[in-house]
Amino acid sequence: MSTPAITPAAYKDRPALQITTKTLTALILPEDGGKLASVKSNRDGFEFLCQNPAPTYARLAYDGSYVESECASWDDMFPTIDPYTPAAGEYAGVTYPDHGEVCRLPMTVTYEGESAVLSCTSRLFAVDFEKRVTAEPDGALALTYTLRNHGREDFPYIWAAHCMMRGTDDLRVETPYPADAPTAYMFGPEGRETFPRDRLMGYAPGRGAAYKFYFTEPTNGGFLRAVYTESGHSFEMDYRDSAAAIPYVGLWLNNGSFKDYYNIALECASAPYDAPHKALERGYCSVLPAGETLTFTVRVRVE
Repeated sequence: MSTPAITPAAYKDRPALQITTKTLTALILPEDGGKLASVKSNRDGFEFLCQNPAPTYARLAYDGSYVESECASWDDMFPTIDPYTPAAGEYAGVTYPDHGEVCRLPMTVTYEGESAVLSCTSRLFAVDFEKRVTAEPDGALALTYTLRNHGREDFPYIWAAHCMMRGTDDLRVETPYPADAPTAYMFGPEGRETFPRDRLMGYAPGRGAAYKFYFTEPTNGGFLRAVYTESGHSFEMDYRDSAAAIPYVGLWLNNGSFKDYYNIALECASAPYDAPHKALERGYCSVLPAGETLTFTVRVRVE
């Protein structure tokens, strides 16, 4: 008999959905923002995502601190990364929470055919969020997102994948961008512009440089890839069919100063600069019109 694609499971002490494809096994946490907590190779159990080493899961309360919670693996950032409080309009004075609201919300789970559909409604905005998870025949894990604005006004937002990859010295990041592509840095130590864009520099717990940048031009490829050159493992985010919806790419490289982690985060995004107002001020538009719906898909493939 074939193994069911989606089954109940656990991740640490949290309920999970286990999704099994021909090539990978993933764990998603419905009660914790739909976090993609683990992606392992079926070949040898290699874990691709950065893991919090604590034995119990650090839940993120709705009004809690994101960085003091589990803060690992892959969360969906929506409708922002950095906090933002509009000064005017339908949501004047309402703060978009740090690292978004979605990662703080429990999801309702329904099943449609071979897919699990995780959904929630914002407590702050007239916006719905849905993530459809499907094990595809070729071994890919398809994540299809639907954002709905049923408010009276257009909704400035950022959606970004906060996909923290397991860090190793042999990890290399591949993007569609040339080596001299223009970038804008969000944070990091002095001299960060000279640091590598595609690899880590060596693990130094508590002090190794952490920095983040965006490519300032939209992608011409629609993929991000993490390659572990010594073991031959690779992890690809393929959104070639949806690059118009998530055209920007950010990379966050952490050599140990943040939480003693060693990781690179792959962040395909609807806009750069980590917050709607920062993006709009620079001419990077990411707005969901009133009454409109946006759907896009990211496929995870491993080798």
